[in-house]
Amino acid sequence: MSLSYFDDEAEDSELLIPPPVIGYCAPYNGDICRRILNSTGLVWYNASVESGEGLLNEQVATNVWVELISALQEPCRSAAEVMLCNYAFPLCDYAGSYPVGLPLCYEDCVAVRDSFCHNEWVLVEENKRRGRYVKSRAHFRLPVCEDLPSLRGNAEGAKCTETGLTSFRKELATTECIRGRGRYYQGRQNVSQSGLPCQPWDQQTPHRHQRPPPVFPELDKAENHCRNAGAEELKPWCYTTDPEVRWETCDIPYCDNEVPPLPSDVYYPIGRGVLIDPPTTPPTSSDDLLSSLLDLPPSLALAGGVALVSLLLVCCLLCLCCLRSRKTRNKRGPKGQIGGAVPDLTELEKLPANTSYHYAGARLNPKLEALEYPRNDIIYIRDLGQGMFGRVFQARAPALVDVEEFTIVAVKALKEEATPDLVANFEKEACLLAEFDHPNIVRLLGVCAIGRPMCLLFEYMGRGDLNRFLRASAPTNYVIRSTDGSSFSEACLTVPDKIFIAKQVAAGMVYLSDRGFVHRDLATRNCLVSDHMEVKISDFGLSQRLPFENASYKGRPEDAIPVRWMPLESITTNEFTLKSDVWAFGICLWEIFTFALQPYYGMSHEEVINFLRNGSRLAPPENCPPPVYELMRKCWLQNPQERPGFKVIFGTLELIQEQIERAVMAAAQCGPQPRYAPVLGPNGEQVILYA
Repeated sequence: MSLSYFDDEAEDSELLIPPPVIGYCAPYNGDICRRILNSTGLVWYNASVESGEGLLNEQVATNVWVELISALQEPCRSAAEVMLCNYAFPLCDYAGSYPVGLPLCYEDCVAVRDSFCHNEWVLVEENKRRGRYVKSRAHFRLPVCEDLPSLRGNAEGAKCTETGLTSFRKELATTECIRGRGRYYQGRQNVSQSGLPCQPWDQQTPHRHQRPPPVFPELDKAENHCRNAGAEELKPWCYTTDPEVRWETCDIPYCDNEVPPLPSDVYYPIGRGVLIDPPTTPPTSSDDLLSSLLDLPPSLALAGGVALVSLLLVCCLLCLCCLRSRKTRNKRGPKGQIGGAVPDLTELEKLPANTSYHYAGARLNPKLEALEYPRNDIIYIRDLGQGMFGRVFQARAPALVDVEEFTIVAVKALKEEATPDLVANFEKEACLLAEFDHPNIVRLLGVCAIGRPMCLLFEYMGRGDLNRFLRASAPTNYVIRSTDGSSFSEACLTVPDKIFIAKQVAAGMVYLSDRGFVHRDLATRNCLVSDHMEVKISDFGLSQRLPFENASYKGRPEDAIPVRWMPLESITTNEFTLKSDVWAFGICLWEIFTFALQPYYGMSHEEVINFLRNGSRLAPPENCPPPVYELMRKCWLQNPQERPGFKVIFGTLELIQEQIERAVMAAAQCGPQPRYAPVLGPNGEQVILYA
C-alpha cells in the first residue's frame, strides 16, 4: 500500500478538536474500535463533515488495520489504537448547551508520545517539520499534548477522554513480590540487582533522564524505590547512584505461581479500564462489515463513517515511519529536540534500511538516550571498510561535541540483512560503550537509534586498526622518502614503541577487568590507533559483564570462538573468564612484537588445539626482550588461576619500559624482521612455521 504526500508550506494548525460543530451522542456500535471502547458509555459523533468519496469509514479503517496498524511494533501498536479510537470517538459531555466530545487527556497523550510510541511519534513530527503530510488528512491533527487538559489536575473531575493508558489498577498492586512485569509494584525495594542504591526518580544526578515520563501514577511518591512505570522493562528497575552504571533492574521475587515474562513477551496497554489482547485479524470481513453498517440508522452510519475517516488519517500519520521512503528519515536531537539544518553534502540516505532492527530495544534503553544524534546531520566523507555487521565510513558530525563546530567521526552502520543475533550484539556494544570512560577505550560519541539503520558514532582513529598499523610498520613494508626526494630510508617501530602500545592495551584491560567485563575477542584487529599513537580497545559485540571476579560466562553453541587467541579451557568448554582475556592479551602482545604475524601461522584450528594440548606455546619473536616474552609465557600458563591479572601485567610492562629507557639512550635500531613465526614444542624444541 502506498501513500501520497504533498509539500505544504502553510503553518500546520494544531487544533486538538475542531471548533464547536454539530454533533450528537450515541453508543458506539461499530466494529473497528469495539475491542477498545468496549461498548460502554456514549461517544460523540461529529455530524458536520462528510465521508470522503462515499467510502464508509469502518471499511476504510479495516483496511488501515490490515495494511498499516499491524505493521507497528508493540507496545506502540496497541497504544496507538487506544489513543486513536478515543480521539475518533471521544466520550460525550452534556455539561454545556449542546453535546461535545471531550479531548484526550494530557497524561495519556504524553504516555504515547514519550513512552509507548516514542520513535514513531518523533518520525511523524520530523515529517511535519519538513512540510510533508498525508494528502487526505482532513481536519485531523496529531495532538499537542501540552495543550490538553490534565486527567488529575482538575478538582471538579476529568474534562477529558480517559483512555486508561495511565490508569493505576489497585487490584493488581503488590508490595513484596511482582506479577508479570511488575508495573503495579509499590514496594520499598531501593537497591538494584547488583546492590547499587537507586537514584530518586525526581532527581537528575548523577544521571539525567527523561523517562519514564512523570504521568504514570506508579511513580507517585516513589522516592528512590524500584518501579516499572508503563511496564517498559521486564521487571522493576531504577537509575543507580553510581555514575558508572546508569540503570539496572531490581532483584524482586515473583509472586506465587507467577511465571517470569520472556523478552519476547509484549505488554499491551489498556483501553478505558479494560485489558485488551492484540488482534490477529480484523474484526470482520469488509463485506460483512459493509452489510452491518448498512443496517445502522443513516445518521449514525454517516457520523461514524466521518469520524473513522479521521481515524484513518491519524493512523496514517503514526504509521508513517513504517512506510516512508529513505528520503524521509527521522531527526532528533541529543536531548529530544527536533530540528537542525539538512546538510547539503551526502547524507545517510545511501544507507539501506534495516528491517530486522527492533525500535523499542534501543529506545527503551536509557543508556543511549543522552547520546541520540540526528542522523540527517551526519555528512558522509568516505568509506572506511565493511564487516559482518555492515559498513564503516568517515563523516562529519556538526555540533556533536560542545566545544567543536563539527567532529570527524567513524560511523558504524548496521546492514540491512542483519540477523537478530547481530542486531542484539550491535545494540549491546552501544550500551556497553555508553558506560565506558577511559583513554584506552574507544569513545562512543553518539547513536542514531531512532529510525533505520541503527548507527554508532565513534571518535575517528586516523591510523585504523592496530593489526594493519603493525603490518604497515614492519621493516620490509615501511619506507620513508627523504625531504628532497633523493633517497629512501627504512623506519619501523622500536622496542619502546611496542611496549608503549602494549601498555595502552593493558591499561584499557585493567579498566574493563576492574568493572567485571570480559572482552572475549581481544586482538590487535580489535584495537584502534590514532594519529598521535593513542591505542584504544574496540569491538565489544561479544563482551559480557561477569557477576563477580572469578565468575565465567558460558557462550552459546553458535557463537564464533577466536581459536588462535583463546586458551584451551575456553576452546573446549566455551566458557570465558577474566583469565581467558589474560591469555588473549599474551597473544596480542606476541602480535605486537611480530608486526601482526598470524598466531600459529600455517596450522589449522584443529592443529592449534592439539598443539596446545601437547603443552606447546609460541616462541619468542625476534628482537623481543626476554622479560617481555617471560610475561607472554605467564599469560599462557595452563592453570588460569596462575596467570597474572591485568594490574600486574600493566605494572610489569612499566618496569620493563623503565629498564629499557635506562639501557637504551637512543631509539632501538630495527634488525631484519623474520618472515616466519617460531613456536616451541613440548620439550622446548623450536618449530618453524613459514609465513
